[in-house]
Amino acid sequence: MRQELPGQVTELIPFGVFVQVADGIEGLVHLRELAWTPVETPSDVVEVGDKITVVVTEIDRERRRLALSRRQGSSAGV
Repeated sequence: MRQELPGQVTELIPFGVFVQVADGIEGLVHLRELAWTPVETPSDVVEVGDKITVVVTEIDRERRRLALSRRQGSSAGV
């Protein structure tokens, strides 16, 4: 099982949200990874400042990017 991390939503963009999982470390939760049900815009599910649980699905060390998922966590029943 992948490790779940607490995070805080820092920015909403048309195709997902950025979530801070540690000081200076943010990742992207793509729109399709926000909830099991279809989501048209991130604001349908979360707002800036919301605390959510995410799972790291991909680490791109070269580009220093994290791909995150809310759907794959245990509290994803949105």
